[in-house]
Amino acid sequence: MPPSAKSFLSKTAIGLSIACVLYAVGLSFLDRPAIQRFAVYANKVNTLFLGDDLNAPEAFGFAKNQVTPFNLLTADGETLYGWHVLPLDAYTRHEKTLREEVRPHEPTDDFTQTTAFAHLMSNEPTPARVVVTFHGNAGHVAQGWRTDTYRSLALQPNTHVFTIDYRGFGYSTGTPTEAGLIIDGTTLVDWVMRVTQIPPERIVILGQSLGTAVSTAVALHFAEPSSELIPLEARKLKPYQEPTAFAGVVLVAPFSSLPSLMLTYRIGGLLPVLLPLRPFPYIAEMLTGRMVDKWLSAERLAAYYRAFGASSLLQSEGGRRTSGSLQVIHSIRDMDIPYHQTEMICRRIFGEGAEPGVYEGKEGEDRVKCVDGSHGPVVQELKEARRPRVRFDIVEYGGHNRIVTYSQVAAAVNRAFEDLFD
Repeated sequence: MPPSAKSFLSKTAIGLSIACVLYAVGLSFLDRPAIQRFAVYANKVNTLFLGDDLNAPEAFGFAKNQVTPFNLLTADGETLYGWHVLPLDAYTRHEKTLREEVRPHEPTDDFTQTTAFAHLMSNEPTPARVVVTFHGNAGHVAQGWRTDTYRSLALQPNTHVFTIDYRGFGYSTGTPTEAGLIIDGTTLVDWVMRVTQIPPERIVILGQSLGTAVSTAVALHFAEPSSELIPLEARKLKPYQEPTAFAGVVLVAPFSSLPSLMLTYRIGGLLPVLLPLRPFPYIAEMLTGRMVDKWLSAERLAAYYRAFGASSLLQSEGGRRTSGSLQVIHSIRDMDIPYHQTEMICRRIFGEGAEPGVYEGKEGEDRVKCVDGSHGPVVQELKEARRPRVRFDIVEYGGHNRIVTYSQVAAAVNRAFEDLFD
């Protein structure tokens, strides 16, 4: 063998050895809860240090005073920073007054004293509707494609948008944990219903990526307040005492659970986390078993679906269903969370143990074919009396983040409000 080839092989072997050592060291750090949460939530990875001013929403493409920043206090003492986005139709009707309004350059601590609240309560020209949206990990309420999402939703008739930064994100106080984020989400939704008096059948909960896990937990918490799948700290909040269902829950790029996701997750769509351990399942299972925040979304969605059969959650108006839909949207080209995670969610909701592609319900029921995106984009709706309308929409484009701005998401929100299911 030529000396140059030997030198190349030697350097390659050394490089691989160093990479393996660094990978092993990295995994050892991931065994620590603080490091795990830093990696999962990435709440400090944001653009605030570049000079982003969240109290100047106009810098992110909104009309003057269309957005009202506000603070919201949680039961455990954290202060959450949030935005209310006024619908564009409401804004244009009152544009002159809104543009002339002088506001302090800081979030309000009492949203009920704002012009935005007055417009929300006016119910003009039709009863107000609300979309509560929960964003993914990293960043803040105005980072990336998130503002495009709010603008898209605010184009719908008299549809108000509320969003928050979870604890530890953006200007919000605290440190993120699974229980903490569920408290944050529940606090916002409960506050919207209690303070604005918007009934649940006129509220849609929308989540993307990590936000799908928050949305799922919040929806279950309201549908089944005593569910043991909700952390005890969050269950202590005691939202609406009776089971509550919303007009709809829309999940964009969800994952079935954090441990299952970590087995295939690639940071930035490129750098695998636990994928190299696939030949060593014991080690991978040991590491995922030590995760402090598991976000068991598939389990929670299955419980959410079952909760409807055990209560009178579904509401109807003139023969039209006004609450209880569940819609899941995922891109085949999602490099961060593979669309197979949505397939796993479908299997968990409608039954396990069958061959891929076909899953069985309870004994004696018809077999349910779960969504399968392996052959390209697909839309599948599943209906059953006394259960939520369920729709899976696997699309070709959009990737992981930009998809939330696509028409399929805005259409899903409108479909939930108007009950426009096939």
